[in-house]
Amino acid sequence: TVAIEQRISRGGGKATVATVTEIYHFLRLLYAKLGTQHCPESGVPVVPQTEEAITKTIKEHLKSGPLSVLAPIIRGRKGFHTDVADWAGRQGYTRLFVDGEWKDVEGFQRLARFKEHDLDVEVAPFDKPSRNLQPLRDAVHDALRIGKGTLRLLSNSPNNQTNNLTPFSTARVSPVTGRSFEEPDPSHFSFNSPRGWCKTCRGYGSVAAGSVRLAKYKSDGYNSEAEAEIDHDRKLDKTDDSDLVTCPACQGARLNEVSCAVRLHIGPQNSKVTVPVASKPRGKAAKSPSKSGTSITIHQITSLPVTEAVALLESIKFTGREAAISRDILPEITQRLRFLTEVGLGYLQLDRSAKTLSGGEAQRIRLAAQLGSNLRGVLYVLDEPTIGLHPRDNQKLLDTLTALQRKGNSLLVVEHDDETMSRADYIIDLGPAAGRFGGEVIASGTVAQIKKNKSSVTGHALKHPLAHPLRGKRRPLPKASATAGWLKLKGCTANNLKNINAAFPVARLTVLTGISGCGKSSLMRGCLAVAAAAVTRKIKTTTAKPYKSAAGFKQLKSVFEVDQPPIGKTSRSCPATYVKLFDEIRKLFAQLPEARLRGFEASRFSFNNEPGRCPECRGNGRIKLEMDFLPSTWTHCEACNGKRYNPATLEIRYNHKSIGEVLEMSIDEAATFFETHPKLQRPLRLLADTGLGYLQLGQPSPTLSGGEAQR
Repeated sequence: TVAIEQRISRGGGKATVATVTEIYHFLRLLYAKLGTQHCPESGVPVVPQTEEAITKTIKEHLKSGPLSVLAPIIRGRKGFHTDVADWAGRQGYTRLFVDGEWKDVEGFQRLARFKEHDLDVEVAPFDKPSRNLQPLRDAVHDALRIGKGTLRLLSNSPNNQTNNLTPFSTARVSPVTGRSFEEPDPSHFSFNSPRGWCKTCRGYGSVAAGSVRLAKYKSDGYNSEAEAEIDHDRKLDKTDDSDLVTCPACQGARLNEVSCAVRLHIGPQNSKVTVPVASKPRGKAAKSPSKSGTSITIHQITSLPVTEAVALLESIKFTGREAAISRDILPEITQRLRFLTEVGLGYLQLDRSAKTLSGGEAQRIRLAAQLGSNLRGVLYVLDEPTIGLHPRDNQKLLDTLTALQRKGNSLLVVEHDDETMSRADYIIDLGPAAGRFGGEVIASGTVAQIKKNKSSVTGHALKHPLAHPLRGKRRPLPKASATAGWLKLKGCTANNLKNINAAFPVARLTVLTGISGCGKSSLMRGCLAVAAAAVTRKIKTTTAKPYKSAAGFKQLKSVFEVDQPPIGKTSRSCPATYVKLFDEIRKLFAQLPEARLRGFEASRFSFNNEPGRCPECRGNGRIKLEMDFLPSTWTHCEACNGKRYNPATLEIRYNHKSIGEVLEMSIDEAATFFETHPKLQRPLRLLADTGLGYLQLGQPSPTLSGGEAQR
C-alpha cells in the first residue's frame, strides 16, 4: 500500500526536481558504477599506478612534515562500528581516524547508530624522510590491501589536528598531474554530503551576495565548526532568492571539482539529442569528449529539461558488463521522467530548486515521486491529488491514474472534484454533514446511482450544478480609464513573467487563472503583494523591484495574504490558538473577581504554562504512550479528565464554565456563549460562516482535515 497524504511540500533549501522524484538517487548510482574519473585540472581520464610510484610520492610529501598512512575501511555507512575497532585491535593497530577525528582503538566508544560514518585505520605514522624506504613500502602495501586499492595520506600539524587528506589509488591517478582519486561511490555525487558538495556553497549552488565565507566558529561565538555550518545552512535556507548569487566555485553545479569531473560515456551522439555544454567548465574535463563518442557529467544531465533528459537517456546503449549494471538503473530513471512528461511537467529542469515550484507543480512532483515507479498489484491511497491543478493538468493526472489502474493496481481517492468522480468506477459518499454530524455512508455506487440518490448532497450537486452568480447580477467594473477603482502594475518580471502589464479592479472578486506553473503566484505574491506592502506597510526593499511602476495602491488600508502551506501540526495547536481567540478568552478569565483575588494573570490560563496546566499531561489533555515497533498512541488523562488544567485553575468559572470546559465547546456553542463580547463574537461567527461551527475550540490541529485547516 502506498499512501500519499494531502499537503503542499517543497522540501528543504537543497531539494530539486531530481531529488524529490528520486531520479537523482538513481543518477548518482549510475555515475558511481559506470562513470569514468577525469582529472579536473588536465581533463584527461585517470589511469592505474603502481605501489612503488605511490611510495615515492609519499616520500616527497614527508619533506613537508609528519604524516600518517591511513587505510579506508568504512565509507558513509551507518552503525556502531565497534566491530571495526575490535578487528583493528586484534591486528595490532592503535588508532582510528573517525569522521575527521582521532579515536583510540582501546576503549573505543560505539558511534551514533543512525548517522553515516567514515573510518580509517592508521597503518603507520611517519615523521620525516628516510633512506630506508622499506617501512614506508610495507605501510603502503598493507594500507592498499586493507583499503582494497586505496589509501589516504593525512598530514598532521604540530597540535595533531587534521591539516590535509590526500587519496592514493592503484587504479586512479592522473597521468599529467600525478593526482590520485578515490573510487567513486553514490555519496560523492550527493550535494547533501560533505564528500560530494562544493565546499564554497555546501551544495546550495548559490551563496549570499557579497559574502561566500562560512562563520569562523571560535570568533563568532559557536561551540564547534559543525554548529557554525548548521546555522549557516539554516540562514541560507531562509534567505530570499533575490539576495543570492551563483556560487563562483562550482558555477551552480553544487558538487566539488572531483565529482564534477566524473563523466559517463554515452556512445556516438544521437543527432536528435543535444548534449548540453556546462556554463563554465571546471578545468578542462568538461571539454574532453571521448574518442569513440560523447561523455557527459551528472550536472550536464540535471541541467536539462525533463523532455530532453528522457530523450538523452533513452538513446544510451550500453554493452557487456555496463549493460548488465545499467539494466535495472536506467529504466527506473526513464519511467520517472516519462511520468513527469505525462503530467505536463516536461518543461522543468531537473536541477530546478523545489522552492521555486508553484503549488500545482509541487503537487504533481510529489505524485511523480510515488507513482512514477512501475508497480503492479498495489493499493494507492490518494488524498485530494487534484489540489492546485488547472483543469488541463487535472485531465493529464486522471489519465495517468487510469493507466495505473489498468496495470492491475487499486486506487482509492479522497476527492471533491466532479471530473474525478465521473472517472470513478465506484463512489462512496459520506455525510450527512461535517465533524460529529457526519461519519455515515449516505450513498454508494456508480456516478449515475449517486445522482439518483435523493439523500446524497454530492449526488444533488452533480445532477444540478450551481448557476453563477448565485444572487442577482455581477456588478459592472469601474471604467478602465479611471485611476480610482483599479490597481495597476506595469513591467512585471518576477520569475518567468515576461514584462507584462496587469490591472486589478478594487472592491471586486478577481481570479488569476491559467495552467499550473504559468506565473499566477509570481504575479500575485512576487509583484502585487510586494507593491501593496511597499505602500500600506511602507516597506522599502533593498533589491530591485520586480515591476517598473505601480499605481492605485494608496486606496488600500491594509493587505492580508493567505498562502498555501498548512497550519501548525503540533498537538498543542488548536483552532482557538490559531485564530488568536484564546488570547482574549484568557484575558476574560483573568479579569474575573475570583481570579484577581487569587492573583491569577492571563498566563495562568494557558495550557502551555507550568502554573496553570495539569502536571500529568502537561496541558495536552492526553498522555502520549511510546510503543515499541508501533506508532505512538494517546490515552485520556485521568488526572484532569481531559480538561488540561490543574484543579486550582479549573475552579475559576465564567457563567458556570471553567476554562477547560470552554475549550470543549463547539464553535457554534462558543458563539452563543460569548455573544456579549464583540472581540470574540466576530471571529467565532466567521468560523461558523465558513462551515466550521461543529469544531471544538480546543481540538488538536493534527486532527483537522485539509479543508478544515485551509478555512
